[in-house]
Amino acid sequence: MLNALRKRLGLAGLCLALWLTGMLQSAAAADVQRVVLRSATPASLFDLARERRDRWTPIDIWGDLSMPEGSQAPVPAVVLSHGSDGVTPSLTQWVSLFNQLGVATLVVDSFGPRGVSSTAADQTAVPAAANVMDALTALQWLADDPRIDARRIGIMGFSRGGSVAYQTAQRPFLRAVVKSDRAFAFHIAAYAGCLQIYTSREVTQAPLLNLVGGADDYTHPEPCEALAAEYAALGTPVKSIRYEGAHHAWDSLLPVRWLPNATSGYACGVVRTDIPSWTVTSVSSGAVIPSADLGTFFKACVTRGAHVGRNAAALEASRRDVTRYVQEVLGRRTE
Repeated sequence: MLNALRKRLGLAGLCLALWLTGMLQSAAAADVQRVVLRSATPASLFDLARERRDRWTPIDIWGDLSMPEGSQAPVPAVVLSHGSDGVTPSLTQWVSLFNQLGVATLVVDSFGPRGVSSTAADQTAVPAAANVMDALTALQWLADDPRIDARRIGIMGFSRGGSVAYQTAQRPFLRAVVKSDRAFAFHIAAYAGCLQIYTSREVTQAPLLNLVGGADDYTHPEPCEALAAEYAALGTPVKSIRYEGAHHAWDSLLPVRWLPNATSGYACGVVRTDIPSWTVTSVSSGAVIPSADLGTFFKACVTRGAHVGRNAAALEASRRDVTRYVQEVLGRRTE
């Protein structure tokens, strides 16, 4: 792995990445626990929404629970949902931030237990429904832990995980997994994918923070800004922030680089699936796309190649914005 990093970064960049990783790991909470969660892999989001449990393959996944040092239980918590590269060291920055705010974190690994390291080149390698299922399973697990305040559990997702932050506010998905009135108390989507969206008029109306990069040529900022506005129209308190000049994954430990195999559906336009009817529509043309034709539709327009990488100014700004947002939503002031 180090040899691969040297080729991509050069020795100076590698040293910086390793130094940042070590610094962030030392700053993280001392009490970190690997936990195992009984989840499932639904074959599709349709099978999840329709609760077709015969098409849910049971699986044990894992996650790392970090408790804030010195806080008195029960404490609020946040589920961290990773992007297409899986659990990366960059997540440690967010673990550290939330723990400093007195918030426990559960970093859920949706790829490792399924034998996949990345879906950047092929997003179908792990069904999107698996990430949603895992996040909702984590919500239940945390709510049952006496150390956690079940009323104050949020989710923050990045890229593919940012899509999960949106989807877990949809009650049809929530009802299929969580057999109670539990729901996430807040949702934070960072550089999410909002090109294939799944919508209904039934949303939890929990507060939503949408963070996008102005220079993001992977998922692009406009689709998520439009989706956030739709959630707002349904009664969700929404705040949307754009970081000008920031590429995709501005919180990465690696500098901006070109990923030639990264797949993007931006040229396809937004494709909406109405959850109640499961009608799939091209937003730009208004044409209904039959399920049997979806593969052909995307094959004709999906492109490869995108810039991703660190933007220090955007990272610092997003950390400040998340801090203020969490303090406001949870109704607590922290140092």
